[in-house]
Amino acid sequence: MKILVINGSPRGERSNTLLLTNAFIEGMRKFEDCTTDIITLKNKKVEPCLGCFGCWTGTPGKCVIKDDVREITAKMFAADLIIFSFPLFYYALPSKLKALMERQLPTVAPFMIGQSDYFVNGGHPPRFKDSTRIMLISTCGFYPTDKSYDAIRAQFRMIYGDDGFDELFVGEGELFCRAPAKRRCDARLEVIRRAGEEYGKFGKITPETFAEATSHIFPPNMYAAMADEGWGRTIEDYRENDEEFIARVAKEGKKIETIY
Repeated sequence: MKILVINGSPRGERSNTLLLTNAFIEGMRKFEDCTTDIITLKNKKVEPCLGCFGCWTGTPGKCVIKDDVREITAKMFAADLIIFSFPLFYYALPSKLKALMERQLPTVAPFMIGQSDYFVNGGHPPRFKDSTRIMLISTCGFYPTDKSYDAIRAQFRMIYGDDGFDELFVGEGELFCRAPAKRRCDARLEVIRRAGEEYGKFGKITPETFAEATSHIFPPNMYAAMADEGWGRTIEDYRENDEEFIARVAKEGKKIETIY
């Protein structure tokens, strides 16, 4: 199996999510003969879409922007499995990964007539038959992940269809780089490896392993206290900059106040 990992973390190789992704692939290798290519978007030139529709009108099927996206897109279509590995940024994709997804427009056609049976991509049909499987692996700083990823799920359902991807979303992601949590995080990585084993063997993660992989690492109250302390700051440390910001907003004609 040819696996393409798209590492969307601005931290690059230091990504917490990449720890989980690597563990998942290690598990898959127990049952699959895998070759893995990791593209770290931080190190690539990925410009945002211009919205010019040049890929539909000027040079049909080809983006007018000359950067690394055309090569990345070819690798995406050549893969048997794409793993999008990314942290959750403000309930959304990191900006460079979001730009890559926008730049997939040249792979679909603009024509809607006759596409009544095709509901993905808002009615714009793909131009290539593609059997590539999609896996989303992500961490976030929250301890619940049920609603935190709703926007991500909605976007990928529009692109790949309701059943067109699998997911592994794990909360409390910052713990994976903090020494006091190492024992529990190492144990969680073992569960992620088991998830990879099941995915390699059965093509899916069992409900029991999925529940364990996405469960709380620490009790919510304990995690919240650890996370707050880990910043090395208190709310009072924000006061000086908050006052400056309030003054800046006041110059624009509106009065705001802090909530503390």
